[in-house]
Amino acid sequence: MLTPTRLLFISLCAICGSSATYADSINCSRARLPDEHAICRSVELQKQDVKMTTLFEVSGHLMAMGSRGAMQDRQVEWLKDRHQCKTNLSCLRSAYAQRIDELNQGLEGIYSRGPF
Repeated sequence: MLTPTRLLFISLCAICGSSATYADSINCSRARLPDEHAICRSVELQKQDVKMTTLFEVSGHLMAMGSRGAMQDRQVEWLKDRHQCKTNLSCLRSAYAQRIDELNQGLEGIYSRGPF
């Protein structure tokens, strides 16, 4: 569960920017793959995409350098899985729900060990 303090911290980290290109939100004017077009046609999936991207970026800022590579590798795998959904909205919703859950679990682990 995200407390207001944690939510503020996540928001500030997201505003600070990130060099991660593994989880850029979809630019609908440049969408080229079937899954990207499907996401751009769904406000719900666009919101999930932004949420997942924010969680990924925040995780990258908080994670130890040695763990970031594994997180980025997992993101690449996830993107390949998402591409396989093509235009199947149920598949895309499920993919986002799973990835968001994974990233939230990672952040909870960081919170439990960190000085936050």
